[in-house]
Amino acid sequence: MAIPTQSEAFRIALGAMADGAQRSPKQIKAVVRPTLGMTSEEEAEVTSSGKMVWDSRISWAVQYLQRAGLLERVSRGVYCITELGHKIYADGTDGSEMMHLLNAIIAKNNPWNTGNYSKGGSGTTVAVNPTPSQADAKSPDERIDEAAAELDESLSDELLQMIMDKEPAFFEKLVVDLIERMGYGRGRVTQYSGDGGIDGMVTTDELGFRPIYTQAKRYKADSKVGRQMVQAFFGALGSIHDGVFITTSSFTKEAIVAAEYYPHATVVLIDGKRLTQLMIKYELGVTVERVVKVKRVDLDYFEG
Repeated sequence: MAIPTQSEAFRIALGAMADGAQRSPKQIKAVVRPTLGMTSEEEAEVTSSGKMVWDSRISWAVQYLQRAGLLERVSRGVYCITELGHKIYADGTDGSEMMHLLNAIIAKNNPWNTGNYSKGGSGTTVAVNPTPSQADAKSPDERIDEAAAELDESLSDELLQMIMDKEPAFFEKLVVDLIERMGYGRGRVTQYSGDGGIDGMVTTDELGFRPIYTQAKRYKADSKVGRQMVQAFFGALGSIHDGVFITTSSFTKEAIVAAEYYPHATVVLIDGKRLTQLMIKYELGVTVERVVKVKRVDLDYFEG
């Protein structure tokens, strides 16, 4: 079966509890895991925030099932199936229908909302309202991660365009500012003549014993930095042991290999994509528009 979609995970988790046993979410996953038939690669697949995809979807399934009353909590972190859970499982409800059904029951049980559910003459009616199609396949964790990634991708494009609209001297300073922001020391842009091809220098300690030299090349996306230019940077380093070559475009394969195997210094190549990722991570040239806090129950508070 491989990794289940989020909508498939509801019935899978409910089925793991159909024997009436009491289990924790961890135990539910232990029952579910061997039934999925995942390859080792699928089992290890993670979201951008580092959570295993299949694990995240089963976790959310358990939460939804409990909120909808198909599972009930019998003690701290331990659940069992309810009569309603047995009934819906026996009805064969699955996939998107299951997801829509759970959302409808949760909405009905919410005192600020009304709805109707009717399946098999249960006596309670709840209108089943469709949810967005992407919600059927992925957990809320994954949808948050994907939304954040999409916003960052758009922001990256905008940052590169802003850099390309500025003069070369601005980019040389930006490179030094970024390395400073990353915590490597204090830097400065070198003079425009007699600098041996070095655009900036960052001192990693107060006495400047191990400086980092920088090279900044502001190129359009289709103009790659080649081996020859990277080797020229090697020559400019002289006896310096650390260098960073940053471009707004990318590097050829030959340039990457040359930097990787250069024996006299550690030379790091950063292309345009990596550059903007670092700017976003270290908040250089960007500002926080809003913060969305994802919260969980504080069990210590309730247990204490």
